[in-house]
Formats: sequence, structure tokens, C-alpha cells
Amino acid sequence: MHKALGLQALNWLLKLEQRLQRDGSAVIKADSKIAAQVIAWCIEQQLLPAHSARLPRVQFNRALLEQIAKAQQALGQACFRQPVSSQDRLQQSLHSQQELKSAGASPRQHRVLIRLNTPLFAQGLPALQFSDFDWQQLPLSAYDALLVVENLDCFYQLQRFTFTMPYQQPLLIYRGDTQYSSGCAALCDAWQQTGKPCVYFGDADLAGLSIAISLGCSNMLLPELSQFQHAASPAMLDNKQLKFQPGLAAMAMHPAFTPYQQLICQQLKVLRQQQMQGLPLTPVTLLTLPNADTLAEQKT
Repeated sequence: MHKALGLQALNWLLKLEQRLQRDGSAVIKADSKIAAQVIAWCIEQQLLPAHSARLPRVQFNRALLEQIAKAQQALGQACFRQPVSSQDRLQQSLHSQQELKSAGASPRQHRVLIRLNTPLFAQGLPALQFSDFDWQQLPLSAYDALLVVENLDCFYQLQRFTFTMPYQQPLLIYRGDTQYSSGCAALCDAWQQTGKPCVYFGDADLAGLSIAISLGCSNMLLPELSQFQHAASPAMLDNKQLKFQPGLAAMAMHPAFTPYQQLICQQLKVLRQQQMQGLPLTPVTLLTLPNADTLAEQKT
């Protein structure tokens, strides 16, 4: 039996159905790889005559697509009408036996690693301080600020840092690597709609500043300027970050951050997050409102 249609063919059929809803029928050129796959599958399922494979053009209509959908469902294959791109693998399995790993939400797509403000205690276990969570299930209204921590070692050992923030109930998350970065980015997008502060705590260098701006952070957690100037050094800057310098140096920052911008972007004096241990840290306003609006427009 012919194998099930893949993701590209399913998307092709979905777009074709949208076209047919407008035009009623369409004559399809059979010279493309995807069209040939769909035609061969239809011949296998006896939905098209065998000689269709030799024709330069094949007519598709809404009745044929209805038959294709019913055949896919009867065979336990993914149906082109199912929104596989928005489903996780468990949801996909409810509709078909076919596995489409490249489609839909990956298991970690919406996951974030959070640090609990109040540790949880369970019998026989040490205090639970961290949790892997689907950010869509977090009650964002319960938090008054979002703190995004860049480096995982600092996230796990956050108690080694001294910082003062004017927030009663911040949500603390790890920015993420390949496992958590997509969830963090999605959460930051949603957080911007709340209008509440988003604080970035990471390396105070060109890359860190670029990340903070890309996430829409309103503040950076930093030492007081004189302490930053004393502790920062060009020796901590990775030359690979120089590509960010022109854009960041030209950006209009908030007056509170402008002196830091000059040190980081012009003098190239930077400070790694790990080197901020022992320094009092406070949120420094990062962007002016026009910049924040421009950034939001660019992201959309």
C-alpha cells in the first residue's frame, strides 16, 4: 500500500481546498514532486483512474478532496484538514496513527524553567526550588514583574547575588538554551501585553544587551555605574559580539542607561554575569518608550 502523505503534501492539499472553496475546481499540473505524490496516493486509494499518473494535468474538485479526507481518516493517516501545525504529538495521535514529528508543537516548545519564590516541601525530598512549566498555564496576573536570568549556573545559584527590586511577586525564569529559549521568547511576548516590567539579568555585554532588547525587556539588573565601571573590562568581551556594536551604539536608550551604553558599546567595557557576585544590583531602565514601540513594530 502507498505510504501516507507527508507534511508538505498535507499542507498542499489544505491550500488547494482553500482555493477550491473559491473556484470550485482546479486543473493541477502534475510535474511538481508534491502534486505527483498526491496523485499517486489517490490512484493507490482508487480515487483517481490509473492513467492519471501519465497525464500532464489532473482536475481536482471539492468532491475529490472530501473523498481524500475520508480515506485518510479511514486509514488512520493524518488528514490534511486537521491543524497538525498547532497540535502536539499527543493531540495528533487522537486523529491518526501517523507520526509527524516535524509538525506541530514540540514537547518543550511552551516550557519554561521557573524559580519558585517560595520553595515547596515534599516528604522525603529536599526543598523544591525549580519547576518546568508550560508558560500558558501560568497566571501572569499574579506576578508584578518578570525576571529573565541568562546563564543557567547563575539561575540555579541566584542566592549568591545581591539585588534589590521594587516588586513584591516577580516571576523568575531561565532565558533558556535549545530546550527552553522558545518558551521564554513566547512568554516575553505575552508579558509585554501586561504592561508590567520585564527585567533582564545576564551578561552586560553586546550580546546580552542585544538579547535583552530582542525579548522586549524594560530593565537590566546592573551594579551602580561607578561600580560597573570599576569592575567591567574589555577582556571579558568575545570578539564575535562586535557585529552587534553598530546597531546598539546608535540606538537611543533611556537616559538612565545611556552611561552604561557608552561603556559597553563604545569603550567595550563589559561585565559577565558571574562577576556581578558581591555587587549590589538594581533594575536600570533600558529603553525609551519610542524605542520600545519601534521594537514592538519590528517584531510584528
